Amino acid sequence: MLKGKKTFLRPLEPEDIKLYYKWYNDQTVNYWANGAWPLSTMLSEEVIEERFFLPQKDCGRFIILNEEQKPIGTIGYRDVNIPARSAVLFIIIGEQEYWEKGYGTDALRVLAEYLFFQWNFNRLSLDLWDGNIRAQKAYEKIGFKVEGRLRQARYVLGEYRDAIIMGLLREEYKKCRFIVEYNNT
Repeated sequence: MLKGKKTFLRPLEPEDIKLYYKWYNDQTVNYWANGAWPLSTMLSEEVIEERFFLPQKDCGRFIILNEEQKPIGTIGYRDVNIPARSAVLFIIIGEQEYWEKGYGTDALRVLAEYLFFQWNFNRLSLDLWDGNIRAQKAYEKIGFKVEGRLRQARYVLGEYRDAIIMGLLREEYKKCRFIVEYNNT
């Protein structure tokens, strides 16, 4: 288990399928996470299990736990490029009462610390839709920088929106690094 100041990250467990079902079918969560509501909602537990729980060699998924070890979201990485030592991150705080309280930022710090210093990654990136300013600010807090836009790459509530691409290099992260404790239990 990985430990931050406010969060713990643990690997997925079979009972987490029900949490994913709840979070991915929540219209508000899904809207802010990827702007795709209602296009990606109403996933069955079987589809969720197939999409998120079957082993994938270039993807790591974790459950975000709060201080009391209650599951509040999910975080992970995908599209690992071994020669470039890079990956794309994703995060969803599925429990809305934990929004805007620093849990997402802390979980991102924990994962960045793990990937940069345990796995020797050099670059992390992520993307969001241009209406999710709250997420962009959280990413900037740990050092992510806007690297570009994909014009009209998202379709949100009947309107084309830009996708924002953000990146963080290991050397940049070191400059604004926060110490993260690791608990190998």
